[in-house]
Amino acid sequence: MSDQMSLTGYGCDNQGHLNPTPEQLDYNMPFTSDPQTFGMPITVGAYFGMLNNFYLLLLSNPALKAAFQGNYFVDFSKASLLRILSQEGCEYIRFHFAVPEADQKISLSAEGLNVVREQIGYAQLLDKATNNNMLPATGDPKIEERGNGKLPLPPALKHLFELLKAQGSPFATADLDQIV
Repeated sequence: MSDQMSLTGYGCDNQGHLNPTPEQLDYNMPFTSDPQTFGMPITVGAYFGMLNNFYLLLLSNPALKAAFQGNYFVDFSKASLLRILSQEGCEYIRFHFAVPEADQKISLSAEGLNVVREQIGYAQLLDKATNNNMLPATGDPKIEERGNGKLPLPPALKHLFELLKAQGSPFATADLDQIV
């Protein structure tokens, strides 16, 4: 449908945990008939709180931190995501954790889903799995992987956390210098 709706979305408590907010977020989202929403907008506080919680989780679990091997984000281009979304019937994108290279670093792969969250091109995937035929062919569903970036945390993100920390914000308690 092409109708537009405005929505509130999610903020967070002072621990960075999500909770619905009555604050009207300035978004116009395409309306779908599904009453359960996936990918709700969040406030800036929720953004910082969730990141802080993730980094605190890493710092308190050395084995988990080691598993991520310094890869704490994956960048996808607009073109990459639009290739997936442009598939007929695609309404969602699912991200899978993946290991694309011999260095065993975690990344993400992305695939399109239809309105009932079934894989786009399931018939083609089923045929390839059944016949163990992985050769590219016309009609294969679009699946993308960005790679694991091999970058440290973005300097701008570290700077924002430092500013929040200087203000005593509960959303910047993780020591990002220990993350790398």
